[in-house]
Amino acid sequence: MEFLSVTLGSKSGVVREDSVNLMASDNRSKSGWRPQMSVWWIGAAAVCVGFLLLILILAVVAHNSKAIGHQDSKCENLISSLIMDRDALRDERDQMKVNYVNLTKEMEVLQSQYNAMAVSRDALQEEVNRFNVSKKDEPCPQGWKTFKGKCYYFSSSGLTKSWQSSRTDCQGRGADLVIITTKEELEFVVRSFPITWIGLSDLETENKWKWVDGIDLIGDGFWQEGEPNNNKDSEDCVEVSRAAKRFNDVACGYRFSWACEK
Repeated sequence: MEFLSVTLGSKSGVVREDSVNLMASDNRSKSGWRPQMSVWWIGAAAVCVGFLLLILILAVVAHNSKAIGHQDSKCENLISSLIMDRDALRDERDQMKVNYVNLTKEMEVLQSQYNAMAVSRDALQEEVNRFNVSKKDEPCPQGWKTFKGKCYYFSSSGLTKSWQSSRTDCQGRGADLVIITTKEELEFVVRSFPITWIGLSDLETENKWKWVDGIDLIGDGFWQEGEPNNNKDSEDCVEVSRAAKRFNDVACGYRFSWACEK
């Protein structure tokens, strides 16, 4: 009985062991499926991430390539512009060299002409000096007065004429109405008469005072205070008075004494 029990026990133990083995095997098969699925998902996720990284890398490379290409294009344009500017500056430099050479030649020609004119001027000045010396040596005509190497004629006492008639008289004597350029000459002229016509007028252009030789009045001249005033828009000729010893514009038709100079 004991042997049978053991045997049965042994059998039952065998049965239980087989059952345990079957259950263990079944449990292992069930629990083994889940790890395999997890590994598959991880692998798929890694592939996706890798693919996304690849796409990202390609996008970055493409963007950088585009940016580099754009920078290269800008650099090429800048270099091209610099080359054009350099060529333009070279052309301008070359043109300036040509202009410099031409100007140098023109300056040499002008210098030569100036030297020739200077020689001619000096010769003319010597001739004028000789003429002045010879003129000073010649006596003034009878009835004329000498002052500072020049000859002056004063109208007869009590004889008066208009400005134009006075000038005509001077021209008939080979002279013209007196031209006063210094204070000493002014004081010399005013001695003879209370009022004397001189060779200054603005008959050609209003307010543009000229001497009878065509030369403009230089500076302010020797005008009386407030003159010339062109009173009544008719004062175009100039007289000097013994009292004022200054210029004064009056109507040309007035009759005064006059002074000639040659």
